[in-house]
Formats: sequence, structure tokens, C-alpha cells
Amino acid sequence: MGGEDKLREYEKKFAETSKMQAQHISGSGRVRVEGIGDISISGSGSVSPDEINISGTGRIQGGLRTKRVICAGSVTVAGDVEAEEMRLSGSTTVQGGINTEALEASGRLAIDGGLKGSSVEVAGSFEVGKNIELDNVLHVHGFLTVSEDVNVEKLVKLRGGFDVSGRVVTGNFEAGLGSTRSYVKKGIEAVNVDIRKRAHRGLILFGFPVPSRIFREGRLYTTDIVAKEKVYLENTTCDNVHGKIVILGEGCEVSGKVRYSESVSTHPRAKLVNTPEKLDVE
Repeated sequence: MGGEDKLREYEKKFAETSKMQAQHISGSGRVRVEGIGDISISGSGSVSPDEINISGTGRIQGGLRTKRVICAGSVTVAGDVEAEEMRLSGSTTVQGGINTEALEASGRLAIDGGLKGSSVEVAGSFEVGKNIELDNVLHVHGFLTVSEDVNVEKLVKLRGGFDVSGRVVTGNFEAGLGSTRSYVKKGIEAVNVDIRKRAHRGLILFGFPVPSRIFREGRLYTTDIVAKEKVYLENTTCDNVHGKIVILGEGCEVSGKVRYSESVSTHPRAKLVNTPEKLDVE
């Protein structure tokens, strides 16, 4: 049975039981959905046509479609999942893709397939095995790994580290670099791009700062950065930069060309191989 067929079968079975009350599990138990499979829970939880709620350890068969998925603990979804809302905490593994309007997660979230939807906010470790395609916002505070491209209509906001094997295309791209190396291996395209290093104050003992080499500054490595409006960069190593307004801050290294149409400024400790070029705009 294919993925679409399984989703339709799931909807049919849940529609047949739409009048039932939520089934509650406390301790260890299993709920059987005919034609779909078992939902196993060790801890506590409930299952209804509108919501799957697990606290503890759980395993859910894939190919499911519901309104809400709420999980706290260690949960595995053995396939694709589609839900209007997902709230996850702890460690969640999805052995397929996710399609959701709103996803909030904390802890570790690993998706073997792609991610589609509207708004996603994750605090912790976030891994996506294929593309991310969102209509609104992607906000990650922690470490993001994406095996393909990231396409987000309005905003990508990253705090910490990230490794994107493809390219990022979005309305606005904001990154606060952590203490590790970050990568966007096929470049960034946005209306505005803002990449800043994180401020490290070192250790504080008895109210006085103590310099420490432990606190390293993060750095972003990418190819081309193209913005329709403004580019602001710190601690970024890239091939080429293109924007209306270009500001190259401390720690920037550009091996190719810097092109601008309105203004450019360069920090004394930025390294450019070529002199910036002003583009003629009709």
C-alpha cells in the first residue's frame, strides 16, 4: 500500500470511529487502528480521532493524518505524518516526512524525509533528511542539519550552528553564529541577509571577566550570498557577495567578487581578494 493510499485508509478508519471517546493508556499499552497498525505507549497517553498524546515512550505507525500530535519523551513515528499542529519535547524520530501547519519542538527531532508546512520553531538538535519547504517561518535555536535545500517564504532565523547541504532561499535570513563552524554549501538567496558572530564574554569570576580560549567564535562557510536589499556579514567566508547595500564586518573573507548597487563598507579586519564593484542600475 502506497503512502497516499495509507493516508486515505487512515482517514477512513478514524472517520468510522469519530464518535468514540479518547482511549487512555496508563502504564504500558497498545491501541490498534484497523488498517493502519498499532500505537504503543509506555507511560501515559491518549488516542482519539483528533489527537495523539503521548508522555513517556511511544511508537506510532506511519501514514497517519490527524489534527494534533503532542509528545513528551522518546517517540518514534514509523513513516509519514500529517497534522495541523505538532508539539514535541524530548527525543522524536520520524522515519518519513512531516507536513504540518505549526510545529514546535524542543530536545532532539530527526526527520528522515522532508518537512513541509507553514511555521516551525525548534530548540535543540534538528535533523532533516530532505528539503524544508515552509510558507512562513523557520526558527531554530541549537543545531540544524539539512541534507537538501531550505525554501522558506518569509524568514529563516538561526541561532547556534547549522549545516545545510543545499541552498537557502528565503525572504529574510538571520543567523547568530555559535561557537562552531556552520555551512550553507550551495549559497544563500534572500531579500536581506544578516549574519553576526555571537558575543563571548569569557568566564566571570567574582564580577570580573577572565579571558578564556574555550569560548571560540563561530564561522559560516558558504558560496554565493545574494540579497535584493541589504547584506550584513561577520565571521563569514564565501565566494561572492551581491546586494544593494553591502556591509562586510569583522572576520569576513571573500575570495571572489563583491558587487553592490548603492553602498559598501568594509571592516579593517575583513579580507577581500578583489576591490568591490559598483553596479550600474537603470
